[in-house]
Amino acid sequence: MSTDLHATQAADTADPWEPARRARAVLAANAAATEERGRPTTESLAAARGVGAFAVTTPARFGGLDADNRTMVRVFAELGAGCPSTSWLAAVSATAKSMFTDWMTADAQKAFYTDPHVSISGTAKPAGHARTVPGGTRITGRWPYASGCLDSPWTMVGAAVLDDEPAGRPHLVLLPTDELTIERTWDGVTGLRGTGSHTLVADDVFVPDAFLMAPPRGPDGTPLPPPEARRAQVALHTVSPLLGAAMGALGVVEPVMTADRPVFGTAYRRRTESPSARRIFADAAHLVRTAEQRTLGVADVLDTAERGHPVSRVEFAHARMQLMAAVQDCRLAVDKLLDLNGSSAFAPGYPLGRFWRDLAVGTRHAAVSPWVAADDYSRVLTDDREDPTTGH
Repeated sequence: MSTDLHATQAADTADPWEPARRARAVLAANAAATEERGRPTTESLAAARGVGAFAVTTPARFGGLDADNRTMVRVFAELGAGCPSTSWLAAVSATAKSMFTDWMTADAQKAFYTDPHVSISGTAKPAGHARTVPGGTRITGRWPYASGCLDSPWTMVGAAVLDDEPAGRPHLVLLPTDELTIERTWDGVTGLRGTGSHTLVADDVFVPDAFLMAPPRGPDGTPLPPPEARRAQVALHTVSPLLGAAMGALGVVEPVMTADRPVFGTAYRRRTESPSARRIFADAAHLVRTAEQRTLGVADVLDTAERGHPVSRVEFAHARMQLMAAVQDCRLAVDKLLDLNGSSAFAPGYPLGRFWRDLAVGTRHAAVSPWVAADDYSRVLTDDREDPTTGH
């Protein structure tokens, strides 16, 4: 089923949507192999890189597309409709680049961006510990859920710098992935199996000072942008490939509806002869379309902020709630599509079952936890210290 993701194009932005639409078929053809091997196939990675999926948020000064959020959503959703795992890895790299490029020193940026399509894995969670030594730090720790670590030359991980402080100071470091050990903890998971989200392990690894990362801060010393904006941005990157999974599932069931295949226990020769089946399919299509509109709406809010227009903390928090609603729309839509398709969806290699599994796992990511987002939203709404004109 066609969607309207291409309907509105951001001005003055290189638009990789049409190439992504063509690459979708390549990713779909390799999706089963990607799931089986636990990492994208060479063909899938080449197709994603060929359309600029790994350069969407690379700054233009390093040869990247430096695309806006609306473009990013459209590209990752389109690729996700072919293979959510491959799209997920591109989205992970996009998140790291858009959020943390400004945290890098000039030397680190120069080393990292030798290739505008460079991919990166890791996590900002301070799951390790570090100690300052001459010229840098030495880090030790284990970081699970490092999506893309099998194919990414760079890794970013969080660690608490202990030194003389028992509680430690959270710190981010950038380092080549081959300086870490990969512990295969993701094999055999239910969904997003092709992301290779294994555990990274460091044992007293030296990180030069130039590869320590620190957040930019405003005149008052607070990190930029505000935390509500950062959380909405991470959630947007997370949801985009999952929106694609729901789109892909809709595309799988559409021909099932019109196929000349008698429906067991009825006189129907095809599902479209049933008014109830048509209604369920229409409901599913509406839910996917609504999720798309919600997600693009959040992209527009973030793009507005990035163009320098004021966006309040409440607006950012509400945008994140919109993404939580989009996630629920996608889940419900795919459940309806499974009801229409029947149990054959769970046969080995059938794409509808894979979309369902990927969506079930991906929508449980911490970035799209609905109850955490609701807590944050209610907290911002009732924070009487906020100036409604500035959002601070």
